[in-house]
Parts: sequence; C-alpha cells; structure tokens
Amino acid sequence: MRHNKELFDLSGQVAIVTGGAAGIGVQMSYALAEAGANLFIAARKLDRCAAAAEKMTKELGIKLLPARCDVTKEKEIDDLFDLVMKEFGRLDILVNNSGASWGAPSLEYPRSGWDKVIDTNLTGPWLCMQKAARIMSQQNYGRIINLASIASFVGAKPEIMDTVAYQASKAAIAGLTKDLAVKWARYNITVNAIAPGWFPSHMTQGSLETNEEAYLDMIPMGRFGGEDELKAATLFLASPGASYVTGVILSVDGGWVAM
Repeated sequence: MRHNKELFDLSGQVAIVTGGAAGIGVQMSYALAEAGANLFIAARKLDRCAAAAEKMTKELGIKLLPARCDVTKEKEIDDLFDLVMKEFGRLDILVNNSGASWGAPSLEYPRSGWDKVIDTNLTGPWLCMQKAARIMSQQNYGRIINLASIASFVGAKPEIMDTVAYQASKAAIAGLTKDLAVKWARYNITVNAIAPGWFPSHMTQGSLETNEEAYLDMIPMGRFGGEDELKAATLFLASPGASYVTGVILSVDGGWVAM
C-alpha cells in the first residue's frame, strides 16, 4: 500500500496549465508546482506567464516555464506541445483552464460572441486534449483535467448568467470529459473535470460586483470561493492517487449545484 506522500507526489512529472497565470489558473498552477511538477504556464499574454513563472520558481524551486498559447489558434497549440516535448520529452498532466465568456441577451446574442466562446472553451481544449493524449498514450500514463462549471449542470435566469455560449460550452466540456474518459481509459489516461462555482477573478468581477447579493443567496455556504479552495481538487485529480477516478465532474461550488 502506498503512503499518502507517494499518492500525491508529482516530483519529476511535467504539466501544462493553460490560462495558468491569472484567476483560478494561478491556484491550479501552484497546486501542481507545490507537489513537485515541472510546469509550463501557457496563455495569450506571454508577459503575464513569464511574471507568474518567475515568481513561482523563486518561491518553490521548481522548473516553471512560460509559453504563449492562444488556444483558438491550432498552430500555437502545436508549438506549445512541441516546446514541452523538446524541453522535457514527456507530458504527464494537462489542465485545460483557458476560458472566455460573452454576455448578451439570448434573443440578440451575436454570432461573433458565440464563435469566440466556443472556440476558446470547447474547440481549443479539445485540440489540447487530443494533442496531449497522443503523447500520454505512448507513455501509458496521463492526467487530463478540464474546466467545467456550475453552468455545465443547470440553466440560469438572465439576471444571473446571460451567457448562453458559455453555458453551452461548459455543458459540452462535461460531456466530452466523460466520453474521452471512456475512450482513453485503455491508455491509462484519466480524464476528469472541475466545476468551480463563483470564485472572484477578472472574468467574474463585473458580475459579482453587480449581483453580489443574488449570487450569495444561491450559495448554501453563503460566500464565494477562496484563493486556495481549488488547489486540493486539482492536486487530487492530477495525482497518482486518483488512478481509479475518471469521467468525474467535481463541483467545487459551496453547494450551488446541490440546491
């Protein structure tokens, strides 16, 4: 029987966190790096990735590298994975965290907004998963963690979330997670998702400030998520200890979906 320290040790493993330099992505990056993983922090803004990687490297003494990657551009995804393989020769963990939202009334929702959200939240993560799985299948090991949402499970009044493309993309990510968990289990690749509730971030700032009381009223715990409350879920799903867990959509939402 393995010791808990072994079950949650990521020493020597190699991970990618897309969108890992801002918002909840920072929590997820820290979760993996603190457990010993070598990490690529990838996002559209390379300067932000570089600053985050430098800060975490100084704090943790782990090799963290920045990389530019706009997940709506397939060539940039290819370049990212080529860079990882050139640097480390393997990939053990992928966290698909890059995301976008677009708010507009559903009857007037623009095609441009729909395309942007679907490309960022669904097509891009799918391409990253496929690229990662091609590597992981050769290793007979891998952990893929997608970012679903409480929006994966329920609809919302327009006063709460008037973001139909976001809702659709996150429901699709939940379905894709389950399907690929079944398809890739034979390669010893687990595919799971985290479904965060309301965590303060750049993306959610406007909504939370405008409708704070309404949101809090729908969260049984009566508060928003904290600065370290996604770390444990991320580490668990990325760890050797989660070897028999796949196809799970893990809600971290203060009880929102249980309502």
